[in-house]
Amino acid sequence: MKLIKWVMFILSIIVVIGIILVYQFGPVVGAQFGKPIYIFPPSAERYGKVAIDMIEFNGYYAVGEKWEETKEKLEKEMEKAITYEDVYPILEEALQEGGGKHSFLLTKENRQTLSIKDEMPVVTREGDMLLIDLPKHSDATTNGKQYAETVLKEIQKNTDIKGAIVDLRGNSGGDMGPMVTAISPFLKDGDLFYFEFLEDSMSVILEDGKSIGGGTQVTTDIAPFKLDVPVAVLIDNQTASSGEAVLMAFMGQPHIKTFGQPTAGYASANVTLPLYDEAVINVTVAYNKTLDGKIFFDNPVQPDVETDDPLEHAKKWLTK
Repeated sequence: MKLIKWVMFILSIIVVIGIILVYQFGPVVGAQFGKPIYIFPPSAERYGKVAIDMIEFNGYYAVGEKWEETKEKLEKEMEKAITYEDVYPILEEALQEGGGKHSFLLTKENRQTLSIKDEMPVVTREGDMLLIDLPKHSDATTNGKQYAETVLKEIQKNTDIKGAIVDLRGNSGGDMGPMVTAISPFLKDGDLFYFEFLEDSMSVILEDGKSIGGGTQVTTDIAPFKLDVPVAVLIDNQTASSGEAVLMAFMGQPHIKTFGQPTAGYASANVTLPLYDEAVINVTVAYNKTLDGKIFFDNPVQPDVETDDPLEHAKKWLTK
């Protein structure tokens, strides 16, 4: 009987320790895998403090004395919060301090508004040139394959072209996976660019037409193929985030020239972390680094040729 009592006592201690660990770390650790773990609904204050812990765990700038001062100030402000909505402005300030300008919060309502059907690329031929308008893309799960194949089918039908124009103007980002697959015939396999973290670096690789390590891997019904022609890339001040990532994938390739205006300056990588009420925080964890080692941080990427008429200049360059 004594042995059974001791076993039950030890088991009860293990259970209590487990509950404490889940309470303390479940929300932050679970969020890294897409599902924060809560034992019971958090108060507004705990909701906010958990979110700040997520920012501190992931944010590129969530280190040092300035961050510690900001964190202490914001956690005091959270003591007055009654609803989760009261915490949103506080978290937005924490995100700017700990993650930089590319970090942001999306409420459940915001997310529903954004989950509209993605615009598909438009491909046209003009003489010996193929013009590819590559818009932003969000929902790779639903229509990433359609997005990529819209471009790949047209490239495959026009392999006799002498050059191509990839238009990234207005491409504010989303999921770079379908975008990279769409223009993969113009890119060499191997490293495209790198994600530079505070203490590490990771390659984004093109392999069999898929972006590995950057965005959603998209499998199409079209076998990977290559087309060795010069490519002009058009950019403007709305080319941002994954749009800039696609630009940087081109920057390490031969026979590429960029035209237009400086980009928006969001060439960085975010992680999306869910909160208890289905809001999410998007936190910058790394910056994009070109194959030759350039990191633009929050600064715009400059075009090779700055012009208000990039399409005309691109056409002239390709005809040469």
